[in-house]
Amino acid sequence: MKRFGYVLLLFSLSFMVYAQNKGEILMKLGDKEITAEEFEYMYTKNLDLVQDPQQKDIDYYKDLFINYKLQLVDAEAKDYHKSWSFKSEFNRYRRELAEKYLSDPAIKDRLLKEAYERMKKDVKVAHIMTMLSRSATPQDTLKAYNKIQKIYKQLQKGLPFEQVALKYSEDPSVKENKGHLGWINVFHTVYPFETVAYETPAGSYSKPFRTKYGYHIVWKEAERPAVYRIQVAQIVVLKGNDPEAAKQKIESIYEQLIRGEDSFENLAKRFSEDKVTAPKGGLMAPFGLREKVEAFESQAFALKNPGDYSRPFQTHNAWHIIKLVKKYPVPSFKDIKPELEKKIARDDRSKLGRRKLLEKLRREFPIEMKGSLKPVYAIIDRNFFNRQWNYPKDFKKANDVLFIINKVYPVTYRDFINFLYRRQTNDPEAYKRKKSVIDRLFEEFTDDQLLKYYETHLEEFYPEFARTVKEYYEGLLLFNYKTKEIWEKALQDTLGLQKFYETNKHKYVQKDKARFVFIQTSDKKSANKLYKALKKRKSLKKIMQIAGTKAVVDVKILDKNKAFEQLDGKLYLKQKQDNKYIVKGITDIIPEHVPGLDTIRGKVMSDYQTYLEKQLLDNLKKKYPVTINEQAWNRIRAKYKN
Repeated sequence: MKRFGYVLLLFSLSFMVYAQNKGEILMKLGDKEITAEEFEYMYTKNLDLVQDPQQKDIDYYKDLFINYKLQLVDAEAKDYHKSWSFKSEFNRYRRELAEKYLSDPAIKDRLLKEAYERMKKDVKVAHIMTMLSRSATPQDTLKAYNKIQKIYKQLQKGLPFEQVALKYSEDPSVKENKGHLGWINVFHTVYPFETVAYETPAGSYSKPFRTKYGYHIVWKEAERPAVYRIQVAQIVVLKGNDPEAAKQKIESIYEQLIRGEDSFENLAKRFSEDKVTAPKGGLMAPFGLREKVEAFESQAFALKNPGDYSRPFQTHNAWHIIKLVKKYPVPSFKDIKPELEKKIARDDRSKLGRRKLLEKLRREFPIEMKGSLKPVYAIIDRNFFNRQWNYPKDFKKANDVLFIINKVYPVTYRDFINFLYRRQTNDPEAYKRKKSVIDRLFEEFTDDQLLKYYETHLEEFYPEFARTVKEYYEGLLLFNYKTKEIWEKALQDTLGLQKFYETNKHKYVQKDKARFVFIQTSDKKSANKLYKALKKRKSLKKIMQIAGTKAVVDVKILDKNKAFEQLDGKLYLKQKQDNKYIVKGITDIIPEHVPGLDTIRGKVMSDYQTYLEKQLLDNLKKKYPVTINEQAWNRIRAKYKN
């Protein structure tokens, strides 16, 4: 099956759906047909934002529109849209734009609001876990489930949580923490665990529940208003090879601090052994929950008010004293929303919206099996579960259709085998469950293919998506076209630029100018000195020296007549305004002249590019003759002319 060729053709056509609308044809540019609907949409789209009356005029806009479309027609004729750089940038944009259509929007909104509400509260939790691998057999799952139910009954009998955790929990850290995980906030754990932690009442433990790691029971020890982020300063003494000496040093520093012999900042600069924070008076960057080691974090978050500091405490390799500098409250929903959106997109909870969408896609785009998984089971061996599998090159069914989506989108065995190749695992025991592993991966694969089919056809389902993509496509194409055909050509054609400058010198004549000096000061003596200096035609350098710090001097090049207007026809003028003295005058006249090309290169270059664009458009109108459907045009013109 030439499925991939079909998909590429379908994609290349799909983003043009809007333009290919079978509506009334307004104009033809060569063989390119433009509908009346497209023209009206483009004209009215931003009409309310246009300030220039000329640009609102329908006749003026028609000329702009034709020029715009002529360049696009030529760009496609010259294959600008087939370049690697164009396709790469366009496809990246389309993927980003499509992302918001690949999840149920109602779920996304709910997750955003839920995450924000949870962010306002910290919860302190402990847990008991029975581990379960993702590829566990039904028998293994049942065994883990029965074990967690047994543990739950032990808790219901009133046995202490820590005692039960130490005896039964399979969390590797249980021996050190006795099941206690400390304070958490949103996104600190997997979503199902977080949900149970927040929904369980403080002082209670939950019923057993499952995550991707296994079964859990959560004990919610406490909750509090979220601290969010804090900033502290620290004094650090490293333990090194003499922990006792380090302890004595930190206690000595603490004594100086409580006796008020020096400030925290100065003590940090003098004695702290942290080279990063010591020069800044111990100041650290703001941080939130679970961003520092537990011993440090518990001391930091226990401080109540800015300026409070801790007693000396130790972490693994150092002694510390910390001072609270600032507490940061939870931001407003509007301010934190972009950050929450990014975190949700990276988090497992984002799959909720995708699962909801997939349920809808499975109903709307039925999957029709044309083959079976039996041939696939046969070629999967133990190597697959050791990351050493390569599918046999002589697999005869590779190009056969495995299933069809929506009766038009064929998916082959080769597609599924390539998917499996990327999903190999390093779990030799899972070979015993080969069939169930392949079945689960096949379910993931069908979801993946459904989403690909849906994404490829987004333009057909969402007109606003089609329009946005088409506008970006045309904007990017026109930019690349103009870059090559006009802007770069103008930059490289130095002889053409010089010739254009020589031919159009009369356009760049600069009329008589005056160098105008404006001085403001509150010192009368300085004003008198500066006025005399101006009248004696002293140099600007000398005037600046006289002004010093007592006056502000501003020098401008003005039209000669305007300069004299500001001086009431004189060369120099001194005035008093309120409590300030104003001195102004003309130091010299710059006669009418044509600046050299190097002086006004930017202006000439811009004009030259405009000239090249006009030449290009004249040629395009010959290359792609413009034909107007006068009946359609008269109807549109009458609708919008007034």
